[in-house]
Amino acid sequence: MKKGVLIALFCGISSLVYSQDTCFRFTVRPYNIIQNPSFEREGLPCASGFINQYGLTIPYWTTATDEMLTGYLNSCNNFQIPDSIFLEAVPQNRFVFLYPIVPQPIPDGNGVVAVTDFGFDGAPYSYPKHKSYISTCLPVTLEKDSLFRIEFYVGFGQRTAKPLVTDSVRLLPEVSPSPEKFSLFGLPNCPANPLPVVGCPEVGGWVILGSVTVGGGMGSWKKANIDFRATENIQALALGPSCDTNHISSQGIYKLDDTLVQSTNYSYFLDNLKFYRANVPIPVLTISSGSLCENSITLKVTPSIFYSGFDLQWSKNGSLLSGEHGNTITITKDSYGEGSYDCRVVNDSVCLVSDPFVVSWKVGPNPIVLGSADTTACNGDTVLLNAYIDSSFKYSWQDGSQLPYFETSKTGIYTVTMTNDCGTGQSQKSVEFSECKNEVYVPNAFTPNGDGKNDIFRVRFSNPPATYRISIFNRYGQLLYSSTNYSIGWDGTVSGIAQPIDAYAYILEFKDNKNIEHTQRGTVVLIR
Repeated sequence: MKKGVLIALFCGISSLVYSQDTCFRFTVRPYNIIQNPSFEREGLPCASGFINQYGLTIPYWTTATDEMLTGYLNSCNNFQIPDSIFLEAVPQNRFVFLYPIVPQPIPDGNGVVAVTDFGFDGAPYSYPKHKSYISTCLPVTLEKDSLFRIEFYVGFGQRTAKPLVTDSVRLLPEVSPSPEKFSLFGLPNCPANPLPVVGCPEVGGWVILGSVTVGGGMGSWKKANIDFRATENIQALALGPSCDTNHISSQGIYKLDDTLVQSTNYSYFLDNLKFYRANVPIPVLTISSGSLCENSITLKVTPSIFYSGFDLQWSKNGSLLSGEHGNTITITKDSYGEGSYDCRVVNDSVCLVSDPFVVSWKVGPNPIVLGSADTTACNGDTVLLNAYIDSSFKYSWQDGSQLPYFETSKTGIYTVTMTNDCGTGQSQKSVEFSECKNEVYVPNAFTPNGDGKNDIFRVRFSNPPATYRISIFNRYGQLLYSSTNYSIGWDGTVSGIAQPIDAYAYILEFKDNKNIEHTQRGTVVLIR
């Protein structure tokens, strides 16, 4: 173990079944917040049956869903549910079957729970799922972005020898195929009751925290763990088969009364849950100097006190940055530039990656955003003053309006105040309307938003042209619109599809009434 790592840290279990990620591991310490982690009924009458059935409670435990039955088996009943309880359950639930034999010895205490997996019908994460779960409310809240580990044992049972057959019921014995994928789910509050008739907790708002695939031979117990990061504050946990597991029909073929029977109904046993909390936090990237407005920033990984003695490696867009192993990295417009950055923190027992920090340079207010200081237009026309820079800005015009553009048909001086994280600035423009002596007026922007104002980009002539053609292109040079009819303008769509906010180039070609040819090029801004 490298310098700076506490030798006394509890380093977890060596016989783990599944590695979730090549860089998602951390040292942990016991965090005993799961109440009754081995499903005991101390001081209560001996019982085996189905959790939440009348008269059977497991202190601190319930089920996340109630479509499928969750079993409870106790040593006082030799880990068997009486036939009478199975027969009583059949009229209320068609998903009833005989549990396999509980492997001996059990990991801890006197009780175990049995969760079921009947595979799924339909698309993943949709109803129905036909699975059962065990769930509990926590005495404390798991804080968002904290790291935790849950450890548990999975039992793979052998099939019982005989079915349960009566005049009206035929219950078949089941088995525990290997491997099986288990998932841990979280909920930000404690539910008052199980979700009704839902086979997967995600359908009812539970969030998946992590998964692990566990394999074991029939008649054995296997230890497993799920390391996870709380994606939000969590108050309740549920554990059981993953929502995306399929039928494992090849494992369910056996002979019954000299007849081959195929089954896709399986169950597994859970026992001896343990909970841990990480000794190190998720690394976080912060700006230590500079800003996105200055096209130069220095990112720092924090809290650095936890990571002394660790190896650090910075990446951009998923690619390692050679030589960048310090607590900080400086990014400029010309060095590394825009992109998604993260930092990996690693030593012999810890490997964590920060959330990405997206570097996208911001622009400040532009005092010449309205173009030249003065413009003239024809009487009767409307001039659209376009101050749009990007969505980070807020705008305020001289009359208090807050759109990124301003429409006017009156002579005057117009001022817009622009504000974003980079500061505040103003742009001003003088507009004069008069009788047109020019042949043509081309708007510099239009707003095809259906309000009846400036919805069409159309060239206006004081005298009708002898010939006319206009062509409009996007920034990639693709022709979007072309017309030889000056009375029809462009509505901002192509084949009925609205085009995005952007600047579009145009080429205007016409002959005036003196048969003189003119060619005019420019740009028009589409604003929605």
